[in-house]
Amino acid sequence: MRLIHTADWHLCDRLGRVNRTPDLRARVERVAALCAEHAADVLVVAGDLFSEQAQLDDMTAALEHLNREFAAFFARGGTILAVTGNHDRESRIELVRQGMRLATPAAGKELQPGRAYLLNRPLATTLGGVQFLLVPYPTTVRYGLPTDQFVSKDDENRTLNTRVVDWLKGATDSLDPKLPTVLVGHLHLAGAGMSHTLFKVTERDDVIFDTGHLELNRVQYVALGHIHKPQALPGLPHVRYSGSLDRMAFDERDEEKGVVLVELGAGGLVGEPTVLPLPATPMHRVVIADPAAELPQLKELVPEPAAALVHVTATYVPGGPTRDEIIRAVRAAFPRHTEIVWAKSAAAGATGRPAGAHADYRAEVRAHLDRELATDPDRAALLDLTETFLTTEAGT
Repeated sequence: MRLIHTADWHLCDRLGRVNRTPDLRARVERVAALCAEHAADVLVVAGDLFSEQAQLDDMTAALEHLNREFAAFFARGGTILAVTGNHDRESRIELVRQGMRLATPAAGKELQPGRAYLLNRPLATTLGGVQFLLVPYPTTVRYGLPTDQFVSKDDENRTLNTRVVDWLKGATDSLDPKLPTVLVGHLHLAGAGMSHTLFKVTERDDVIFDTGHLELNRVQYVALGHIHKPQALPGLPHVRYSGSLDRMAFDERDEEKGVVLVELGAGGLVGEPTVLPLPATPMHRVVIADPAAELPQLKELVPEPAAALVHVTATYVPGGPTRDEIIRAVRAAFPRHTEIVWAKSAAAGATGRPAGAHADYRAEVRAHLDRELATDPDRAALLDLTETFLTTEAGT
């Protein structure tokens, strides 16, 4: 059996103001082409098929696109095996699954080729002479736990950890030793490198598994999703995160993306898993410190400025281009900028105005209101309110 391992597609995702659908569709089309080029029998999606932002209309369009792109794959008997991840929203995934069951038999002890399966519960099954242990991301619903019995998130995650470990132990104890086995899971294994290296994950944040508790030496290949950085776990070359389908956040802007080609024979792995590269959307951070000098050359700061996703940090400098002019220049240079974050000028005080400008600005406001409210019966109250605002705004 030839298997291509992918994960974390996040279909229908957005990054800031940018809809990622064109990027992700292009990657899906490349994966379909790789399945054909390498005569893959099975495509694994190890969780997070959809973005948590996905709306039903968007999901329908994404599934229509998948059907078109993988029609030839299904026609020759190819099978898609997907498990749910932490971003796959329960109610919408179940709606998709029930629709799939109208045309596809429910997944059982033996799967039929030429179909797509989306698993929202753990399952041990067989396809084409290979055993699969399919492990969705741990939630109380997916693993049959009551949702209201935990005193803290840490307690819930520790209980889920135990439930998954116990399920896997029972499933591996029942394996046929004569058949190769693949574990597909959307799981966070201790020791995996993160895209954001300064981020510390605890049991409050996630369900984290010790590799020693999962008996990974009893399976021939472990296809993982959840961590977007592609990697094999240290000392475990058969345990791999394929990485996400594309760069999904700016923490991933330097990562190369790909899928993993795995060949299985009666004795297990045939050769080493092979990484097949995927093109990745270029991502850049741009800092505009001196708009007057830098705006005319913005496009020169980024290769492929029309295609790249660009995060912009801009400083408004009094006396220079206005904020509106800066925004228009950014839009013209980087049509796919995700957001503009405004930084304070080094020459400004706490409010972003030039240092020492508070007295002049407040005096002008007082003088103006004094004139305008000269005959207003509520003049005193309004001036008191204005003074409160000016004092608070100035930070005095």
